[in-house]
Amino acid sequence: MGNTTGTSRRQDDPAVRARVLGAQAGQSVDHGPYRPVSALFEAQADRTPDRPALSYRGTTVSYRELDELANGLALRLRAAGVQRGDLLPVFVPNSLELPLCMLALMKLGVAFAPCDPAWPAERIQAVHSLLRPRITLVTGNSGLPGLVVDRDHVTPVPERPGQPPGPNEPAYGIFTSGTTGTPKCAVNVHRGLTNRFRFMTRHMRADGSEVVLQNSKHTFDSAIWQLLWPLTTGGHSVIPEQGEFLDLERTVATIAEHRVTITDFVPATLASLVALLDNDPAAVPAVSSLRHLVVGGEEIVPHSVHRLRELVPGVAVSNGYGPSETSIGMVFHPVDTADGDHIPLGRPIDNCYAVVLTDDLGLLPPGEVGEIVIGGACLGTGYFADAGQTARAFVPNPFPEIPGNRLYRTGDLGWFDDRGDLRFAGRLDQQVKIDGVRIELLELEAVAEGADGVQQAKALAVRVGGRNRLAVVAAGTVEAGELRDHLVSRLPRTSMPQHCLVVPALPLTDNGKADLRALEALVLRELAAPRAPATVTGPLPVRIADVLRETLGLSAYGVDDAFLDRGGDSLSGLTAVFRMRELLGVRVGVQDLYTCQTPSRLAALLTGTGAGTDGDHRPGADVAALMESDAALADGLPVLAAGWTPGPQPATVLLTGATGFVGSRILHRLLTATGARVVCLVRAADDRDARQRVRHALDVLRLPVDEGAGRLDARAGDLGAERFGLGTADWEKLAADCDAVVHAGALVNFLLDYGEHRAANVLGTAEVLRFSLAGRIKPLHHVSTLGVLDRHAAATGERLAEDTDPHRILPPLSGYSRSKWVAERLLTGAREQGAPVTVHRLGEVMPAADNGVPNDKALTHLLLGVFHRLGVCPDVPMRSDYTPVDEVAVRIVTALEHHVQGVFNVFHRQSTDFRDVLVRGGVALTPVPEGDFLDRLRADALARPGRSGALLGLLQRAPLRDLLSDNPALFARKGLDAFDRRHGFTDGPLDAAITAYVRTLEAC
Repeated sequence: MGNTTGTSRRQDDPAVRARVLGAQAGQSVDHGPYRPVSALFEAQADRTPDRPALSYRGTTVSYRELDELANGLALRLRAAGVQRGDLLPVFVPNSLELPLCMLALMKLGVAFAPCDPAWPAERIQAVHSLLRPRITLVTGNSGLPGLVVDRDHVTPVPERPGQPPGPNEPAYGIFTSGTTGTPKCAVNVHRGLTNRFRFMTRHMRADGSEVVLQNSKHTFDSAIWQLLWPLTTGGHSVIPEQGEFLDLERTVATIAEHRVTITDFVPATLASLVALLDNDPAAVPAVSSLRHLVVGGEEIVPHSVHRLRELVPGVAVSNGYGPSETSIGMVFHPVDTADGDHIPLGRPIDNCYAVVLTDDLGLLPPGEVGEIVIGGACLGTGYFADAGQTARAFVPNPFPEIPGNRLYRTGDLGWFDDRGDLRFAGRLDQQVKIDGVRIELLELEAVAEGADGVQQAKALAVRVGGRNRLAVVAAGTVEAGELRDHLVSRLPRTSMPQHCLVVPALPLTDNGKADLRALEALVLRELAAPRAPATVTGPLPVRIADVLRETLGLSAYGVDDAFLDRGGDSLSGLTAVFRMRELLGVRVGVQDLYTCQTPSRLAALLTGTGAGTDGDHRPGADVAALMESDAALADGLPVLAAGWTPGPQPATVLLTGATGFVGSRILHRLLTATGARVVCLVRAADDRDARQRVRHALDVLRLPVDEGAGRLDARAGDLGAERFGLGTADWEKLAADCDAVVHAGALVNFLLDYGEHRAANVLGTAEVLRFSLAGRIKPLHHVSTLGVLDRHAAATGERLAEDTDPHRILPPLSGYSRSKWVAERLLTGAREQGAPVTVHRLGEVMPAADNGVPNDKALTHLLLGVFHRLGVCPDVPMRSDYTPVDEVAVRIVTALEHHVQGVFNVFHRQSTDFRDVLVRGGVALTPVPEGDFLDRLRADALARPGRSGALLGLLQRAPLRDLLSDNPALFARKGLDAFDRRHGFTDGPLDAAITAYVRTLEAC
């Protein structure tokens, strides 16, 4: 492979040139007649109007709703004077309004430029000076002048504007760094965006089941495909809450909550995700829904990609490449194990072309390094109002074999290998990529040299710990802190250097230029200087500051220093959080670090609620206040149930959680032992998908319902959304049709805190309660957990009865149990006002004797599976109840049929030592000391990641002896005993259920 861009190997012979171009450049693919993205979306809205299109913070809008809102906003914009061909800045952060603005403008033939209201004032002013827009789109809380976009104040309009843009009209602009300190705006056209989306539909074999997470900052072009491409396939886009740096733990929780199938990661963030999963194997199931990842933005990290494919079997990973000037990305490569440590960029996508050229645009053969130059359908129009820069980057096309009259010079160096794959070899100019963000070093230098006391400044990227780190070295009399403050006030977060150094004078080469090699050595020497390890003694703010100093590689860090201002970012934040948990024993999250910023504020938040004594180990003041607020009945809730009287057995029942282990059994019992029609609310793409998911869950759990299948009515809905994500008319009709509600739906994840469980488990319960009281009163049966009471029972030594008031007990420890505790308090308030609410608190729900099929997500199944795999169990008592799931379902359905009200502790009265379960089923286990067991567990987790790794991750949160609660010893069940006597139920012997389960376990 060569290493120059000279002309010695250029291919001027036409025949040779034709062979090289034919083998490497790209290929033409017929996608049919051109249609803009807005028209593709409209066609999909016509086909599937009721499918979920967008979700954000618990609210979901359908295709019909989104289309009509976009029509309404488009009419409003046209009335405000917006004209076809305009390019408008959209200062709208992550929200439902963001894609709404994009679609509305596209419908008018108006281009948009995603901008950030959090940008410094000087950058915002530069954007307006460049674009000089007729109108700026803003949100009400941005503090910026412009047309305020608020979904709740947009009038939906069924009629469409009818102004579809042409293929060569501008679609969007993306702001990138400028060499003078002024941002430049790369403009792309509709033809390129449509081509990219149609390629993705083919490449990912899209069928409408896609759930795509917007995992890129909204001002990056990759966010455009994550928001809009799924809307052209019938898929579902999930928009995360706005954050200036990524909280990976929250990202994992979002993937788990929405069952995300596709998203995008820059390589450095993907590496941190893999580190998180390796550090906490129990988090792996949370990302198991992923089916395809696109990795782009900078050079891929092979180890991370291959490791992720090991951890999440079945996930496909595509390496993506393409500058912002070329319709998001136009070179793809499906990563394969055979790629090893040298993963190529890949090959151009449909109707796009790439060549490797010399400085004077001569074609280079395979193996020769030159500049990567791009052409074809992906090309944009250049830079807005910057003819000079456009002419320098977009040059005449000398190759008739490549469609179009221009090519884009990327400034990237690359070469084609002998397989025809493009490979990356560095940069020609002063641009670098830091965590996927393209940075113009000259912009940083121009801004830094505007600071008082700076004579000259140089910016550079250095490779530290496998990551590019941005540094600015300034010569002058300024203090490093003053220089950083100056940069913070003028640069977006993504362009902030991680390291600022001040020296008396810059080192120079013999010809008088700044010696970049000497500067790099200076930065690396400073970063490599010995640092004292973080201390674990002293005041908490000082200890936190020490951890941050160690993490960021700084010589000093003050208790009032802001994490972001000292060079922190999402990836170093994740490392810092892990170190604080390890060294300081606090359960702090990345979002907490971002919110608090300084060690003083973070320590105050931690100590404000007695962290370490309330069992949460997270900053708890705000969480405690939030739980108190959530436990209060909403103003205006129509709790007018005092006059409710029992009627006949329910003819129509609404069931949530029908695809879960307990919910499926309840559904099976309703369909096989009653004549009720059961409406199942299921998170799904549409009603058809909802029914398929319910039937699949029943099949997996081997629960046939053939005779009752005709009474199964599945609806796509979302517990965390207002009206379950249903339209008002559908909600009201369902409320009028139903006679009773069984609420078994919940998010259950011991990795997540209260905040992550809140939408589904608390807000969802509030919405179920509202539904049960809407129209006509419907009895509500709520499935809860004994985990609501276990901390209070253990602390007081009381054997808690069913009438224990959840308002008067200690809050539970885990995020899941806390969410159920708040939900119970909410329902208790409703019951006190007369609402017919029944609560069923469940213990350890286990497989039934009729089939032995386990709950794959249960802690007990994880524990027993590890015992079975290792052939040993720890010599530590592990007692709880063993309650077959069919005994739970029959009690809940019987209570429903007979209009029974109250609170029931539902568990088998016999206490079972879970070390003996496998032995009772005929499996030989050897008891070993706890330390020996943990050693074997670690060795097995290293050799064969899976259950052992997941259990290890759990044991980082609780010791073996505290994993299970001995429910029969902690709780009374007087109400359940009376219920059983009245209806002829008894706790059956467990031998048959245990034997059936062990047989199933051994067959796995």
